[in-house]
Amino acid sequence: MQNTSNNLAFLSGGGELGALMRSRDWSGSPLGPPQDWPAALHSVVSLMLGSKFPMFVIWGTELTCLYNDGYVPILGVRHPQALGSPFIRVWPEIWKDISPLIDRALSGQAIYFDNLPLTIESHGFPEQIWVTFSYSPIRDESGAVAGMFCAFTETTTQVLAERRQAFQLEMTDRLRELGEPDDITAVAAELLGRHLGVARVGYAEIDAAGERFRVTRDWTNGSAASLAGETRQLDDFGPAAVAALRAGETLRLDDIVTDVRSAAYADAYASIGTRSLIVVPLIRAGQLSAILYLHETVPRRWSEVDAALAEEVAERTWATVERARAENALKQRLAAEGERLRMMFAQAPGFIAVLRGPDHVFELANAAYLHLVGKRDLVGKPVREVMPEVAGQGFFEMLDHVYASATSVSAHDAPLMLQAKLGAPPTRRFVDFIFQPIIEVDQSVSGIFVEGYDVTQRKLASQALQASEARYRTLVETISAVIWHTDRHGNLLPGNLSWAKFTGQSEAQYVKQGWLDAVHPDDRAATIQSWQTALSQLTSYTTAFRLRRHDGQYRHVVSSAAPVHSDDDLGAEWIGNCTDVTEYRRAEEALRDTDRRKDEFLAMLAHELRNPLAPISTAAQILKMIRVDEPRVQQASDIIQRQVKHMTSLIDDLFDVSRVGRGLVTLERAVLELQQIVSGAVEQVRPLIEKRQHRLTIQMAGEPLYVEGDKTRLVQVLANLLNNAAKYTPEGGEIMLRAETIDGHAEITVQDNGVGIAAQLLPDIFNLFMQGERSSDRSGGGLGVGLALVSNLVRLHGGEVAAHSAGKGKGSVFTVTLPRLQQQVGDIGI
Repeated sequence: MQNTSNNLAFLSGGGELGALMRSRDWSGSPLGPPQDWPAALHSVVSLMLGSKFPMFVIWGTELTCLYNDGYVPILGVRHPQALGSPFIRVWPEIWKDISPLIDRALSGQAIYFDNLPLTIESHGFPEQIWVTFSYSPIRDESGAVAGMFCAFTETTTQVLAERRQAFQLEMTDRLRELGEPDDITAVAAELLGRHLGVARVGYAEIDAAGERFRVTRDWTNGSAASLAGETRQLDDFGPAAVAALRAGETLRLDDIVTDVRSAAYADAYASIGTRSLIVVPLIRAGQLSAILYLHETVPRRWSEVDAALAEEVAERTWATVERARAENALKQRLAAEGERLRMMFAQAPGFIAVLRGPDHVFELANAAYLHLVGKRDLVGKPVREVMPEVAGQGFFEMLDHVYASATSVSAHDAPLMLQAKLGAPPTRRFVDFIFQPIIEVDQSVSGIFVEGYDVTQRKLASQALQASEARYRTLVETISAVIWHTDRHGNLLPGNLSWAKFTGQSEAQYVKQGWLDAVHPDDRAATIQSWQTALSQLTSYTTAFRLRRHDGQYRHVVSSAAPVHSDDDLGAEWIGNCTDVTEYRRAEEALRDTDRRKDEFLAMLAHELRNPLAPISTAAQILKMIRVDEPRVQQASDIIQRQVKHMTSLIDDLFDVSRVGRGLVTLERAVLELQQIVSGAVEQVRPLIEKRQHRLTIQMAGEPLYVEGDKTRLVQVLANLLNNAAKYTPEGGEIMLRAETIDGHAEITVQDNGVGIAAQLLPDIFNLFMQGERSSDRSGGGLGVGLALVSNLVRLHGGEVAAHSAGKGKGSVFTVTLPRLQQQVGDIGI
């Protein structure tokens, strides 16, 4: 190098770096002593040392680095060793990022970059910074590029501020849409983790004792395992760290292994893959209740910005979680109130419906309304679609008028032609009703509230009897019900207007237990017992008693009630009703008298039909014994005998049903083993099973099953069920009979894969004369008394019988349940 100066005057104003350059031994440096540096380098260094902006220059083939005081904070622990060192040794971690740019500058090209991200380790930890800089080539006296000058500004604060603003906006948008606390913490953890580039972010709640924490949700970038669902002891991570959190201080550990607060507990941290962390505590009512944590698998120098952002996210997340919990609690309270109103709505004695929109779409309809219109599928459908038979009767037009004018319409004894079900002929009903518009806050009409009573019976009775007005009002009162509600202890609450209207009691009389005064004295003890049992067990109840009406007359009522449960399962209150069934009881007595006369008629009919069968059967046998070569005579004889046998079986069943119904059957009780009953039944039905080529499977319990009963009648029960299965199972089908112990009872099941039973027939399958639709498969059916006989005989034995079928073509299952005796073979002498 050409010596252009014999002194170090150009370093005299260079501050600490100028002094360092003057005092340093440059004998081993490729640049040599400063006095030998080229004039171009002197000029750049002089300019650089006099500036407050971070600057550096690299020179020569070794790319020796010189810099000013403004560059020292960027170097951190690398200063002062970096002065005079090759640039690649100064920044080895970013060399692959900046070396192409340096090559371009040394080739004579000026370069400018705005907000370039770099990850440096100036303080022993990786940290990301952003810089805006320019690289300018420096030429020597010959004009050749001999070095490069860099002036730059660190823009980390600006970039982080912009990114933080964008992060906050994204978090606001994402959290606004969430309503579940777990979802809120999961999204917040993910956004914070991605923004700060950490290994794991999570949320944990502290138990009431303040000793354990449980991670509810967390997010990881894949380098650390999830901790979601884990529970750990707080003390496992060091008393100093826990004490800081309990004091409400944000905990920052750059290196858990070297930090005195955590070094002794490094193994506990290592067990969850953590080497550095930030933990933000949540203090509520003076207690540590939750934490937000940021974990890294390697040491990391957490900045004040990192900690501040974590604290901000924690506060926003917890505030959002508390808002969501408050909103969810409100929704639950509103749902409970809605359930209470729906129960009152469903139990209302009159019919009620809510229609929405100009097309009058059903939103709600109570049981009374569904009973009136035939239990149709109404909800979500327009009234004109589901009740087409009402067209032309003026009701649709009234609905349109109410919706358009916001005025109500009502009527009494309005005639209405309705179908019991779609396609059935319409029948005339009479209704009292009111169509009330539902008016919103903005005074617009959103729907119509429909309320009324089916008064058909009242109207018909009035027309038939030409009763007086007093009689008319009495009839109305007898078909009305009383709706009431109590507190959790069973005390009637103020405001039970329906109760007051029926009984004539004032509010002061019926509150607390005063309502019992309206109950007939002879019925009070049983009523109180039923009510107290329901209160103690929190179960629905139904009971019957006599209730004094306001006119002093005691009426028979059926009272039903159910608890509205609260979160503590103690029951917030009770809602119930009393239905006047005085007239129904009178009708039941008349029905029982009719049923008795029916049983007597059946007995007489069976007796009279049985008498001519004996001579017919005898004649058929004689005809068969006469030698007649004519095949048709022989065939006729067979037909007569077969049909006589069939008629005899039908009449026997009919006769048995009649005798059971009149209580004339006496059981010859004995201790029986089910194997005897099964064998006897199978023996009776085997000819039919073999004729139809069925495969019969019998599964008996591994131990003897004993019952008490009449062997002949129990064999008759199983034979009827097997015979029923054989008749209604196509040829070659399968029948299974299984006997076992279920819940301390003997249970016999007869199952087939035959024609099955339609769903609408199942509830009435054991009723007398009940049959399904006949078909070729059911041509061998009887009068529909066999299953009725089975049901009656099983009940006489203290048991139950049930039928089940998945539908037509899917087979049937009949189950007989009888009380099981716990006797051994030696105890019963067999």
